[in-house]
Amino acid sequence: MKSRKFPENTINSMAQLLPQSDFSDDALGTEHQRDYSVEELALAANTTVRNIRAYQDRGVLPPPALQGRKGIYNNFHLSRLRLIANLLDRGYTLSSIRELISALEEGIGLSEVLGIESALNSPWTNEAPTTIAMTELVKMFGTKLTPTAIKMAHDLGLFSISGTHLRVSSMNTLKVAEELCATDIPLDELLDILRMMRGNVQRVANEFVKLVSHHVLEPYAEQKIPPPEELPKIAELVWKLRPLAQKVVDAELGRAMEIAASQFLADTLESIIEDPPKDTRQKNS
Repeated sequence: MKSRKFPENTINSMAQLLPQSDFSDDALGTEHQRDYSVEELALAANTTVRNIRAYQDRGVLPPPALQGRKGIYNNFHLSRLRLIANLLDRGYTLSSIRELISALEEGIGLSEVLGIESALNSPWTNEAPTTIAMTELVKMFGTKLTPTAIKMAHDLGLFSISGTHLRVSSMNTLKVAEELCATDIPLDELLDILRMMRGNVQRVANEFVKLVSHHVLEPYAEQKIPPPEELPKIAELVWKLRPLAQKVVDAELGRAMEIAASQFLADTLESIIEDPPKDTRQKNS
């Protein structure tokens, strides 16, 4: 298949299409690691260094450990930042968030609270974000990398743009898309499927969490918070849920693909029987 030359001004136009993100190659963190610099933590939590400093000053984020003069953060800090963002989205102020967290820590204990936070909010994937040059993305998808596809991929959170570089959240997803696009499948149609899958997977995830909430936490509904001695068990259950949920989703997707592929083959054979190719009809006559 002969590829067409991509316009030379594509890279510059891509950089102008979408909002710019403030990151550099050195500042990118890998979400599966335990330790973060403040810049890496900000990227992993989708916030800013200024916000992190402000949260520490307001008492809602614990200070980092020190290695020399450098602050070292970990997944506890990441999970706390995600909790803060969630509560801010619900309309809570930093003052009210501090009161809520303080009440929990005083009533239960800091270690138990952090254990639950880490189990719920720590990264659920070991894939690290990757920085690539924009030219590499152009090389991967060629003329299929239309302005519409770029915007769709950005809106889905597949990458963010800074100058002439991209911070890619899942290089595995991009590589799968690259292989499929090499077979002449349009990129924007693949991204439509990803958007649809996101909604379905989110509903499944919500039901898994509701299952735990109903059968594990509901007995403590009157107490609002489970007893401190039960929290480590609940955290352990959540950690076990992670790989189990992944296995169920993989198995069900495999089952669905088998059904879809079989149906496609049956439809194709049926259409051939009903209207055989001309060469076949001439040989049979």
